[in-house]
Amino acid sequence: MRQWRPASLTGYLMNSVVVNQPVAIPSLQDAQSQRLAARMAELARALAASEGVGDFGRTGWLPDAFFETLAQLYATYDAYIEHNVAASELKILCRFGCTRCCHQAVHGCYAFEIIDLYRQLRPRADFAQLHDALVRSADEFQAMFERYREKSPGRDDLALVNTLQHFSAIAKPCPLLAGNNCSVYAHRPVSCRMYHSLTAPVLCTTVLGRTFHIVPPDEVAAILADLNDRLAFPYSEFLAQGLVVFANARQFRPWGAPLPRA
Repeated sequence: MRQWRPASLTGYLMNSVVVNQPVAIPSLQDAQSQRLAARMAELARALAASEGVGDFGRTGWLPDAFFETLAQLYATYDAYIEHNVAASELKILCRFGCTRCCHQAVHGCYAFEIIDLYRQLRPRADFAQLHDALVRSADEFQAMFERYREKSPGRDDLALVNTLQHFSAIAKPCPLLAGNNCSVYAHRPVSCRMYHSLTAPVLCTTVLGRTFHIVPPDEVAAILADLNDRLAFPYSEFLAQGLVVFANARQFRPWGAPLPRA
């Protein structure tokens, strides 16, 4: 089993490497946003109260109801994003089939998102090949991170920023990308859902790009961060590393198969 020193920077999410002027979203406090935010908080609290969360580090198990609630949370978050894009009259240039953001490192994933993705990917006939692609991506990311750590001793945050910038520049596709489509689109992480661009995709990772995030409300983010910590799973926030670590921890068992006794 590979032993990575996971690159982790809490709150640092995919595509945050280019600094632009903030994008104003005046509708974030309107009645519809508040209603959707309250519903997201309700669902986040339901996730946190789910059976098995406290024992996950020992059992490696969460009930189906947990992931059904997560799907509802994702759907409500998507509605929150859609409302604020429309209400603020933002001219988003992201379009179906554009994969520019899928050629950047997906970072800032929650542990439960890694687990949810594993549940979707493990039954696939091409899982072995997909796992190999994830290993290659994870190894490349870690090697790059370690080189930047050597250049900036004691500054893992700076090393991570530099690694994400470098990964963005080489524009390698996410292993979960199939042609021009995300193969797990319905289960994509929050860090993928939040990303938007007001300029052409070719500019997304340049100083000319106007990219921004519509992040979850603060209360929701706080609940999810606490839930993430309670799962007590030693994973990486980088999607490829997280999936490889979790697959190894489960010894490639399907989600429903029991883990070996300790």
